[in-house]
Amino acid sequence: MKQDSVQTRLNDDKTLPVNIWAERGIAAISPSVQHRLRQIRGTLIQGLQAAIADDELEAIVPKLNSIEDELRGFAFEGVGMGLTQRDLVAPSKQNRVEAFVAGPGAAYEHFVYVGVGLMLGKAPLPVEPYISQLNPAKVWLVIDGYGFQHGLSHWQKYLDDLAMPEHLSGYACRVFDQGMGRSIWFVDGADATRIPQTIGAFAPTRQADLWGGIGFVCTYSGGVERATLEALKTAAGPYQFQLAQGAAFAAKSRQRIGSYSAYTEQACEVFWGMGAAAVAENLDTSPQSLQTNGATPSHEWQHYRAHVVMPRRIASPA
Repeated sequence: MKQDSVQTRLNDDKTLPVNIWAERGIAAISPSVQHRLRQIRGTLIQGLQAAIADDELEAIVPKLNSIEDELRGFAFEGVGMGLTQRDLVAPSKQNRVEAFVAGPGAAYEHFVYVGVGLMLGKAPLPVEPYISQLNPAKVWLVIDGYGFQHGLSHWQKYLDDLAMPEHLSGYACRVFDQGMGRSIWFVDGADATRIPQTIGAFAPTRQADLWGGIGFVCTYSGGVERATLEALKTAAGPYQFQLAQGAAFAAKSRQRIGSYSAYTEQACEVFWGMGAAAVAENLDTSPQSLQTNGATPSHEWQHYRAHVVMPRRIASPA
C-alpha cells in the first residue's frame, strides 16, 4: 500500500462517535452521558496530538500532566495512536512506540499498546506486521484496540453484519470481540436497552467476550447512573460473570496506575457487592471466590487482561 494512501486513511477522524448515534437510530441519550463520552474522545485526541507534535518522546508526557488522573489513561491511548501513525508514515531506525514505553511512557504502556490497535483499526490496516515482534501480552492489548476501532469506525460491517477480520484466528478472535464489546458502549450511547440487543444478535459463542468488554468499559470509562448498571447486570443473564470479571479487570487497571474513579467504584459495588480496591485485591488471589450475586463462573472463559495484569499467576492463553 502506498504511503500517501496510508496517510489519508489514518487521517480519517473516526476515533469516537459524533453523529453515529443518529445513524443508528439512538435519539435519547442523556446530556451527562454525551458529555462523558465526548470528554473521553477529547482526552484521547489530546494525547494523539501531543504524540505527533514533537519529535522528542520525552516532551510528550509533560504535555499531558494537566489532565486529571482519572482521564489520563485515555490520553495515553491517544499517544499510542499518534506514535503508531508516525511509525507507519515516517518509519525511523527505532520504533517510536517501543522507545516510548521503554522510557517516559512505561507506567502507561498497557494504554499505549491499546492505542496502537486503535490506529491500525482506523484504516483498517493489517495487524500482523506490527505485532509480529511483540510478546503475547502486548499482542492482546493491540488486538483489543483493533477490535474496539473496528466496532467504532466500521460498525455497519462488524456490529450489524457480525463480521470478523479474516486474518484473525484462534484466541485473537476472542480478544478482538472483547475490544469490540468495549466499542458497543460508545456506539450504542451506553444505553442499557440497546446494548443487549446489539450483543444478542451475535452467535452465543461470541457473546461472552462481548459482555466481558462491556464489563470493562462501563467500569473504567463510566458515564451512567447506578440504575443503568443494574439494568445491564440483569440483561447480561448467563453472561453476568463475564460482565463482572471485565469490571474487576478495570478496577485492577486503575489500581496499577493509582487512578481512582467514582464510576469504577460504583460499578464494582453493583457487579461485585464491594468497592473497587477490594475487587482489585481479590482478583490477585481468587476471582472466582468473589460474590457475584448469582453469576456463575465459566472456567472455559478467559479474559486476556488476566494475563496482562497478573502475568505470573496465569498461564498464556491457548
